[in-house]
Amino acid sequence: MAAFPGPDEADLVDALRRDPAWLPDLSLVAVDDSGLVVGHALLTRLRVGKGKGLALAPVAVAPEWQRKGVGELVVRAALTAAEDAGEKLVVVLGDPDYYGRFGFIPAQRHEVSGPFEVPEGYLQALTLPAYDGSPRGLCHYPEPFEAV
Repeated sequence: MAAFPGPDEADLVDALRRDPAWLPDLSLVAVDDSGLVVGHALLTRLRVGKGKGLALAPVAVAPEWQRKGVGELVVRAALTAAEDAGEKLVVVLGDPDYYGRFGFIPAQRHEVSGPFEVPEGYLQALTLPAYDGSPRGLCHYPEPFEAV
């Protein structure tokens, strides 16, 4: 997708589609009137400690559609689908100002940590209605994320 400067994110999506972490019902796209994909949000299985959660990544919007609400639309649709599926926790690595609008907060507040160093506040978590205090612990991303 043209939303990123190189092919890494598209390659990541292709690799995730071949991985056991792939959850087809939690991969959402936005299309324009002609059927062209203009936005995408993907949730895949993420191990958190001894439990399971979801990773939100990648989220992409075609440049000509940015700042028009498409990103917000696909992220909200993905989070609603996760909630409807009875999922408990979603983790994202990204801008706290952007993802905060969806209810994400620093992951450490839920005793969730990442396997890599990132600026404070950029690893975030969102609890869904099924959240019961678990999962907690270190995130283990699906193998395709290691190549990014």
